[in-house]
Amino acid sequence: MKIHKDTHVLLLKGGFGSEREVSLKSAEACSLAIKDMGLNLTEFDLGKFKIIDIVNINPDVCFNALHGKIGEDGTVQGLLNLLKIPYTHSGVTTSAIAMNKIHFKRVITHATENSDDPIFFPKNLEISYGKYLSVKNYKGPYVIKPINGGSSVGVIIVKDQNKIPLSKNFNYDQMMAEAYVGTKELTVTILKNAPLTVTEIKPKKNNEFYNFDAKYEKNGSFHEIPALIPNDIFEKSKSWALRAHNIIGCKGISRTDFRYDTKKNQLYMLEINTQPGMTIYSLAPEQARFCNVSMKEMVRTLLEEATYEC
Repeated sequence: MKIHKDTHVLLLKGGFGSEREVSLKSAEACSLAIKDMGLNLTEFDLGKFKIIDIVNINPDVCFNALHGKIGEDGTVQGLLNLLKIPYTHSGVTTSAIAMNKIHFKRVITHATENSDDPIFFPKNLEISYGKYLSVKNYKGPYVIKPINGGSSVGVIIVKDQNKIPLSKNFNYDQMMAEAYVGTKELTVTILKNAPLTVTEIKPKKNNEFYNFDAKYEKNGSFHEIPALIPNDIFEKSKSWALRAHNIIGCKGISRTDFRYDTKKNQLYMLEINTQPGMTIYSLAPEQARFCNVSMKEMVRTLLEEATYEC
């Protein structure tokens, strides 16, 4: 949509789940960019105000800075469709597919398996529940993670065939297991249907992987940008990210995460994020800056790409 000085932007933030604090930090950075554009801004914390208030606000466009369930799984997108309010980021179906890691893997695998360049994922494993949590018929390190969720909340890496005591903190029916693959963690942001660059993520502070603290704490991780990897893997990472973005119908922006096995020279896709973090430490804004795209320009692009689906 066309953005002008009188455009009234509704900034959705907060919410209810485990990623509420991340959303508030993303919204803080996006709010500054929107104000810098001189636009009329109303900030709306979905965890504090009633949904009906969105109707009364009557904005021209919604900037969705929510993360996790409700804001990222198609729920709030459906509401905004019914209200005919243009919104940033992806729509209902795309958001729902991307939020469910198993559905996303199935869709991308099926869409590319007979192509000249099939997209590979880590092997799915069957979880066994007893006194301890383990996997069936597999020897080697593996990863337990929520089927729906982001920001690495609830992710556990299991090595040396260790068994994990069951915890009341997790709903194990909503967990999945994958083989732990690769030696390098990579990510690619797609902005307005174009890949930006490839970043290698190197956690600090003895973090075993790019966990919540590594993502959102100052100096929590080191980002090598651009990633120092073979050129064919660099280009394949960008190509796969764009293909996944287009296959499930992402809009505006997405960020796709990978693992790269240097010994086998094999790239593995992990997941796609339709609501990538927009904090001052986040990967998508950092990649944009590397490509000479400011935060204000990035946010404006997302507002200009905003639409609704009915």
